[in-house]
Amino acid sequence: MEVYQNKNQCSGCTACMNSCPMNAILMLADSEGFSYPQIDSEKCTECGLCQMICPFHEGYPTDMNLHVPAVYAVKHIDYDIRMASSSGGMFTVLSDYILQKHGVVYGAAFDHEFSVRHKKAETAQDRDRFRGSKYVQSDMGNIFQDVKAELDRERNVLFTGTPCQIAGLKAFLGKKNYNSLIMCDLVCLGTPSPLIWKDYVSFLEKKKGCTLQSFNFRDKGQGWHTSRLCAQFTDGTLLYNTPIVDSFNSIFYQHIALRPSCHACVFTNFERPSDITIADFWGIENSKPEFDDNRGVSLVLVNTKKGEAVFEKVKDQLVYETSNMDECRQRHLTVPAEPSPKRNEFWHDYYEHGFEYVAKKYTEHGLVNRAKHQVLKPVMAKMGILDLAKALLRRH
Repeated sequence: MEVYQNKNQCSGCTACMNSCPMNAILMLADSEGFSYPQIDSEKCTECGLCQMICPFHEGYPTDMNLHVPAVYAVKHIDYDIRMASSSGGMFTVLSDYILQKHGVVYGAAFDHEFSVRHKKAETAQDRDRFRGSKYVQSDMGNIFQDVKAELDRERNVLFTGTPCQIAGLKAFLGKKNYNSLIMCDLVCLGTPSPLIWKDYVSFLEKKKGCTLQSFNFRDKGQGWHTSRLCAQFTDGTLLYNTPIVDSFNSIFYQHIALRPSCHACVFTNFERPSDITIADFWGIENSKPEFDDNRGVSLVLVNTKKGEAVFEKVKDQLVYETSNMDECRQRHLTVPAEPSPKRNEFWHDYYEHGFEYVAKKYTEHGLVNRAKHQVLKPVMAKMGILDLAKALLRRH
């Protein structure tokens, strides 16, 4: 029995593992650090449920979706909350709504070793760990079973994740419609390898000579349009966008270490699997320049009647304007991430030489790449090309 034919057909959502009536499936990491279902043949009865439930190659229901999603540009009314968020603070609005109803919120957070895992929050303080982008595939564990247990207790639940994780949860829950469940997906460029991320954290700590204390993929201290990576260490130092700190992001944006299924993603469209979709509203400076203050604007797609009802209840915490699908400059609402022609070469180099070698070869951490960068960057900045290139890189 096999859940999938090739790795392009598995997003690692864990729906199959959590649904197996014989507990015959484990999620195990491959050589690239991505988890895939492995079946214990001694326990498996070949019932076929794991294949039938898979939302990636069996499709996902959108019968509850509105004919056309309602589109909004959104900013939280609280400036501090917006500055603590990756974009406009829409996640905080939704999660506050659930927490005020004594519900639970699920999202991705760093653990004490800086691995990214899906966790549960019942307080605002715990919820705050879910704020901010984390460009790594999260470990889902048995979180779907925990969500179902809370729903069966008739608690209000907000579940946030990538669209494949949302679709996986829907598949696991089956046809039962839980009125107390709100699902919120994120527009996703793709998920980089947790193995590369783990080696990157070790690389930073080795170079700095002390332990990483916090990490922010999207520090907005100098503005949303030019948000920076920020690594804070236990000795109190902060590093922003140095070639070493930027090495992981550079690998991410080159698409050389994404999960194979990201290049065949079936969720890159406006038929979302969730009630509400959130993302950065890139291009707002062109479509609604008066609305953009360079402190973050969320793109919000309201996909279902349930999402519509929730938006009505939380909109008093928002400054918002209506928009449309033509103004959404999120490329991955229409097409998957293109695979890099360097992907196989990258992984060969990584297996042979390790992370520091590929960081030097493929990013600005390397001497040759850094020299090119130091020559070209000032010229590009003077010509106004640099800011344009950065904006395009984030959107594409």
